Amino acid sequence: MSKNILICDDHILFLSGLTEILKKFGNNYKVISCNDSESCKTLIKQNNVDVFICDLNIDDVDGFVLIEELKLDLKETKTIILTAYYEDFLIQKAEKMGLNAFLKKETTADELIKVIELDTNSPFYTNKSYTKLENEFLIRDESIINKFRLSKHEKQIIKYIIEGKKSKEIASLLAITKNTVDTHRRNIFKKLDITNSSSLIKFAHENNLFS
Repeated sequence: MSKNILICDDHILFLSGLTEILKKFGNNYKVISCNDSESCKTLIKQNNVDVFICDLNIDDVDGFVLIEELKLDLKETKTIILTAYYEDFLIQKAEKMGLNAFLKKETTADELIKVIELDTNSPFYTNKSYTKLENEFLIRDESIINKFRLSKHEKQIIKYIIEGKKSKEIASLLAITKNTVDTHRRNIFKKLDITNSSSLIKFAHENNLFS
């Protein structure tokens, strides 16, 4: 039976290529694609989606946060993470959230289609084998704090930012002012030499910061 598939990925070339592959080699799939979180939310609510394929970084939103926001709309939808960040703690998080699969972006078309065709009640699926790539930022918790001079407070704020919380919410949780949170945010971005939340999410994933 034909399936309605929605792909959300902000890398336009990858998104276009994957869309064409699934249309060409899939089982008469109807494929919808989007490259930002707001369009994704709208499309999920407007369409009967059988399979949702999502990256972990979409504009300034963490894919896990996006999926959590849409969980009521995705109750009957097979949800697959397809990402460049193939780390154990991310795989475990996906399984704990009840997602159907966690795949690396190097996954072959045959394997992806196989996962799409699996029954929704099938066990959690991830690639059978992979090689962990060494990465200049792959440093664990305390080493990261020392290397980038992050305070415990700043680490907590990073966690809340990645969860999608706004400065006002973070201020309430930490019992500090919004201005103090904004100051911490600026200091964090300066220390890590980044300019936006999307880069911060990437940094945290690459460093296993909250594994």
